[in-house]
Amino acid sequence: MANSSKAIPEQFHDQIAAMPECGYGVSRVTVTLDDGTRYGDVFIAWGEEIVKVGISETIPFDPMRIVKIEKS
Repeated sequence: MANSSKAIPEQFHDQIAAMPECGYGVSRVTVTLDDGTRYGDVFIAWGEEIVKVGISETIPFDPMRIVKIEKS
């Protein structure tokens, strides 16, 4: 289900900020949700907001369900 919220849980802000950028202020990561579902090609701007997930027009998950973030 798509969600209009794009904000990443605050607990991950520092971790994302420490990751390499793939563009100005944007990091590319893989996220794992609380049910084990993984999404790659998640683009996060300024360590705080999802701006794109793969080729999707929307964010296909609730960012508050993220339990793990890894560098892509």
